[in-house]
Amino acid sequence: MISVKAVLLDFGCVLTLAPTLHDYEPLRKAIGMEAGRFQEVYWRERDAYDRGTIDNVGFWRKVAQAARVPFSAEQRERWETLDCELWNTPNAAIVDWVRVLRGHGFKTAVLSNMPLAVSSCLRQKAPCFKLFDHLCFSGELGIVKPDAAIYRACLEGVGVAAAQALFIDDREVNVAGARALGINSIRFQSVEQLAQDLKPYGLEDSLATPPRNPPDS
Repeated sequence: MISVKAVLLDFGCVLTLAPTLHDYEPLRKAIGMEAGRFQEVYWRERDAYDRGTIDNVGFWRKVAQAARVPFSAEQRERWETLDCELWNTPNAAIVDWVRVLRGHGFKTAVLSNMPLAVSSCLRQKAPCFKLFDHLCFSGELGIVKPDAAIYRACLEGVGVAAAQALFIDDREVNVAGARALGINSIRFQSVEQLAQDLKPYGLEDSLATPPRNPPDS
């Protein structure tokens, strides 16, 4: 049995549900971009936006230029609001699991590649953040996964050694980066698969166990 004291969770596509193509439509239409190009343009500079190499104004200006549409502060604010909403549909089973973990004495953290504008928005709009001991976002630190420094920052934030932590992320490259530092890691594919992958840690039953006196969500 592998013993851990803290669980570190990716945000998008783990703690929250992955946006569908339909979910992107309000943002695409607000920008005024044709469907065939939207995904490529949206993701083209996203890594730099996540890292903070490009700020929110620079990112959305590039999107506007690619879409060949006018750009203003009012438009940018609207697009940012819709972008934030894209990533704020909780994965209820995982949120409930975090409540259980806290009830059992585990420390919890969010470790996510996320632009500063999005993390600032979600700190106000994502109630599940109350369930975590520490929030670690790339845009706030200027570091993105799988850079070793962001994992170390998160470990420091929850106060545990690498071998005492379990990290869960939907991207293999991020999981590999954590494992390289000695962090126990699982690639998230589904709640059902996660239950199976938690067996070496003795946590598989906790994923379906209702919490006792759960914190407010």
